[in-house]
Amino acid sequence: MDVQPPPLTPDVALFLDFDGTLVEIASSPNTVKVASGLNELLSQVAWRLNGALAVITGRPIEAIDKHLNGSVRAVAGIHGAERRTALGHIIQTEIPAQMLDPAREALSEFCRTHPGVMAEDKGISIALHYRNAPSLGAKSRAIIDECAAASHSLLERLDGNMVVELKPAAVRKAVAMSAYMNEPPFAGRRPVFVGDDLTDESAFIAVSQTNGYGVIVGPRTPTAASSRLASVAALHAWLMTLNEQNDGRRAI
Repeated sequence: MDVQPPPLTPDVALFLDFDGTLVEIASSPNTVKVASGLNELLSQVAWRLNGALAVITGRPIEAIDKHLNGSVRAVAGIHGAERRTALGHIIQTEIPAQMLDPAREALSEFCRTHPGVMAEDKGISIALHYRNAPSLGAKSRAIIDECAAASHSLLERLDGNMVVELKPAAVRKAVAMSAYMNEPPFAGRRPVFVGDDLTDESAFIAVSQTNGYGVIVGPRTPTAASSRLASVAALHAWLMTLNEQNDGRRAI
């Protein structure tokens, strides 16, 4: 599947992943680099879409605001466990504060005894990054499975690109997208979800069951997305098509 997505049009509700989609994958969450002009481009796209632009990501909202300098108002963080509406209201998934405590202890010990694996504690989820120790991927998944089993199905494993995460079982990007689609300015528009990872597949499936479409960034297969962009740079160029068809000039 190498079908190019159609030019972006003003009638869509646009949902974007962050890592591997808007920005290149980095060696660690803190070393990501935002391309020059991206924040201005996102602000312009949001304006063209009358605000119907949201970032849905595994990162916390606070991290997205830092990297994108507040250029996107609607952000769903931690796969939708926390969500800021276009009006600025924060909606958070409530879980018992102590639910992740046993996992924190176990995963902290795992990282201590397995150099190269890094734990990212997001409060209501914990991710193990093994990009710097690829051979430890299977062991990282196994320890996350143990923690999920100990939670009696309240938590589950979510696989990503050189990362595995322990998160609330009810939290998925497709659920966050659906919540946005029931609110202005997203309601009544054609949903389009753009992502690169296994964590985005639930949203690709959801848009394929409506009048929307999914766009995968990069070479990963198989996927439920119906079209593909080759790279992060190709996504930026595709976002520019919305401005170009309106005023005949490039955004950045």
